[in-house]
This record gives sequence, C-alpha cells and structure tokens, in this order.
Amino acid sequence: MYHGYCLPSEIHFATNYNVNLSYKYCYYNFLYMVNQQEIYQNNGFYVTSDELKLKLDNGLPLMLFDIRDSKQFEQKHIPGSACAVCNEESKKNIMPRLPKDMEIVLIGENEEYPKQMSEMMRPIGLNAKYLEGGILSWKWQFNESLDKDISPQELKRLLDSSSTSSSNDKETLFLLDVREPDEYKQWNIDGSINIPLGKLSEEESLILIPKDKKIVTICPHGNRATIAKYILERYGYNAASLEGGLKAWSFSFEYTSDEYPTSNESAKVMLIQLRRIGKGCMSYILDSEGQSIVIDPVYPVDDYIQKASEIGTKISAVADTHQHADHVSAAKELAKKTGAIYYQSSYENYVGEGKGDKQVKDGDVIDIGKIKIKVLYTPGHTNGSISFLVKSNGYGDNNNNNNNNNNKNDKLLFTGDTLFVNGIGRPDLRDKAKEFAPTLYDTLHNKLFRLSKDVIVFPAHFDRDLPSPQVISSTMGEIEKKGHDLLKLDKQSFVDKLSSLVMPTPSNFKEIIAINTGNKPLLGPSEAFELEIGPDRCSISM
Repeated sequence: MYHGYCLPSEIHFATNYNVNLSYKYCYYNFLYMVNQQEIYQNNGFYVTSDELKLKLDNGLPLMLFDIRDSKQFEQKHIPGSACAVCNEESKKNIMPRLPKDMEIVLIGENEEYPKQMSEMMRPIGLNAKYLEGGILSWKWQFNESLDKDISPQELKRLLDSSSTSSSNDKETLFLLDVREPDEYKQWNIDGSINIPLGKLSEEESLILIPKDKKIVTICPHGNRATIAKYILERYGYNAASLEGGLKAWSFSFEYTSDEYPTSNESAKVMLIQLRRIGKGCMSYILDSEGQSIVIDPVYPVDDYIQKASEIGTKISAVADTHQHADHVSAAKELAKKTGAIYYQSSYENYVGEGKGDKQVKDGDVIDIGKIKIKVLYTPGHTNGSISFLVKSNGYGDNNNNNNNNNNKNDKLLFTGDTLFVNGIGRPDLRDKAKEFAPTLYDTLHNKLFRLSKDVIVFPAHFDRDLPSPQVISSTMGEIEKKGHDLLKLDKQSFVDKLSSLVMPTPSNFKEIIAINTGNKPLLGPSEAFELEIGPDRCSISM
C-alpha cells in the first residue's frame, strides 16, 4: 500500500515557487514505494539518509536538528542542519513554538536518542522524525565549522552605519523578531518586525520578508532565532541570527571616550563611557594621573578591568549613585577584584552583603589623582540618590551664567537616574510616588539647576541611542531648555503630574532592588543577566 509520502504541503511549496520537480518527485515517491513495507512497520517515523539527501537536494521545507553536543557538531555536521540542545528549557519554551506544518528530522550519533525525542515531540503536534542510523549513515559531504552568526557589537555597528551612510552604500538589514507577539510588545530592537517562529513558514509570512536584504533573526537567547535562520535558508534567504539573542544584546558593551581639561592646563581628565547596547545602562571610568573611579558599574566587570588596563589606569574607587532598580550593581564585585574602595550613599538602606566600604553624604569629597569629586545629595528617584560633581576650580559656583570654554567645559556631573539628557528619574519605583515627587522637585530646582549652565551632565541611562563614537551627555542649560514644559510647573502641579503617571516597570525590579540592598544574595552574573533582560524604564521623558 502507498501511503502518500509526497505531502500536500511539499507539493504546495513546489508549485508556489515555480519549481519544476516532477521527475524528482516521482523518483522521491518511488523510493518510498520501494521501502513501503519497512516504512509501514515503523509508522513512517524515521527517514533514511537517501531520503534525506533527496529532500535536501530538492529544497523541500524541513527542519534538520543535530542534537549531539556542540563540539561534535562543530567537527562535522550535515549541511543545512542546526545544532539544537534538548533540555528542559527547550522542551518548555522552544518545542511548543516550532512550526507544525514542517517536517522535523532529528540527527544523533546513532538513532536511539533522536528516536526517543521524536516520540516525545509528536504528541504536541510536531511532525518529528529521526535519521535512521544517525549521522554515521550519512554518505555525503559534511560541513566542518559552525555558521557565523552576527554579534551584538557587529549588529550595532551595522545599524550605526545604516543610520549615517547614504542609501546607496549602506548595508541593508532586515531585523526579524521571532518571539511571540506579547514578548515583542514588552521590548524589541527599534526597526525590527515580529513574525512568531511558529508562523514563519506560512506563505503570508514569507511574502513580508525581503529577499534582497540580509535577515537577522532575533529571540531571547538565540535558540528560536537559530531555528528561524535555518528555516529561512531553506527558502533561499540570506539569514543570520543574533548571537546570544536579546540577552547578549542587553549586556554587551560599546565604548566611547573623551578628554576634559582641569585647572592645570597641562593635565586632562580621561572619561570612558561604557554603554549597554540593548539595555540603556551607562557607566563611567574617570581617570586622572593614572588613578580612576568607576561610577555605576554593571556586569560583566572584566570589561572595566580590561578598559582600565588599555589606558594605563588603576581603578582605585568604585561608586554607586543609588540603589538601582533595573540592573544589578557590579560595584562590590569590581571593587573586590581590583582592591578599590566601594563608595555608597549613606542615605540608602544597605544591609549585610549589600554594604560597601564607605558611606558618603552631601559635601563629602573623593580624591582621584589630581581631581576632587564632590558628593551631592539629590533624592527623588530614590530617597538616597546622590550625584558626583567634578569641578576643577573649587566648589560653590551657583551662578547661572554661561561660562563656556572655547573647547570643553571643566565641570562634570554624574547624576545617576536623577537627571537624564532628555528626562528625569521616575519617583514611583518604591511605591512612594507622592512622597518622592516633592523631593525630586526640590532636588531639581533648589540644587541641580542652580549649578552653572555649562556643567556637563552624564546620566546612568539613555533611551535614544547615538552612534558609538559619540559621548551621550548634555549641559544643564540645554536640559533646562528641553524640559521647559515640565520644569516650569509649580511644585504641586509637578507632583500631581508625576503621581498620576502609569508606566511599565523594569523587569524583575523588586528582585533586583532586593539584591542591590543586600536582602537577597546574587547567585552570579548569569542570574543578573536573566533578571535584567528588557528595556530601561527608569525615566520620565521631558
């Protein structure tokens, strides 16, 4: 009996793409008919290497998953296959989202484990089979290296190039997010479009994806995106996946730097701005005469150590501006690795392992090389927020005149999440918006905006990215102009407006706060990365 293994979906694929495969399809059916008795006995739940080769040669839509370990896959694998990990995470989050209309072939060193996995996948509606005899049965050419995916840094470079180059010479990219719609709405890369993995092989989805662009597939950790990449390649697309997914996009750094004059005309302060590409976090290395302070560091800490080594500076101090709600502070870990002193706000409630080496208060001064950093108490975003003012010619300049140098200003202010280049810190993340909003108003009007208008502000977050060579900063005067509509409000109107805002909160923010205060231990950097996946949500735009 012939069981019709020339599947309707396969015929549909061939006719829609005008492929004349009549002879090959007849031969393909003939192979099945010759082996019909053996296939019938096994319910058609495996494919032979000859059958798989024919399907690959004919360009039929299928997913080929190599479930050996990654080292074996790297040494040799069947062309067109993807290295897939079969664990509890993939069973829970990947398998249910696979397309139900495509044949899936599992490949192992032998057939036993793939056979077990295919039996587990079929009850959830997947057309899963295994390669009879495993990879040892494959008689044709192998690939010997992993396909190169695109790193977060390379994707950022290409996006920067696209935004600054002419339309004639820029590389064209198409960002394809294959998560579920509810995941996509929570957070996504600007310019990406959403087609869930389970719908990717549908004709109405494929027509939305251009053939003349490089497709970059995106998902949380890279697993679904890798599957999507191989599906698209089977349909003739030039596809790559974002290496490490949005998790890697969130914690990968880019760097930019600049120099600022001090009162000593022959000496300068070197500033390195470290930016989390996808998260929006910013931290700083500030160097003077081979000594440096790191402000608001995040994981991974080795990036700071490497950058300090590159510019020949010793990290002698580490500081947090406040207890962060959107990321886990790496200050203590960095101080431990470098032998630096860890400075914290004395106004925040740190306990146990959350406590640093020194708690500082308004007016305290930290010496770094030839510069002095003054602590300013600037509550409102949190009750204990502080800012750090670097000023070369003494302190106390509260005039409102523009005192610009011909090149750069000589006063630097690190504001944490109290003041941004285009916004202010939100006062509601401790569920005390009505209590914190009046304090934030006083901080802005009675302290920060009484500083000279040429003071340069360096915040701890950004929400509008710039190409990597540019430092994200602004002067007090520029920020005051941008925020005129909000800042002109009287105190009660300001409080009423901020208290009435309803905004999404950072991912896992209560758990992150508990870790940063010392009330909950951090199991390691990997836990921090998982907790932090998602956008920055600490600001109110002006």
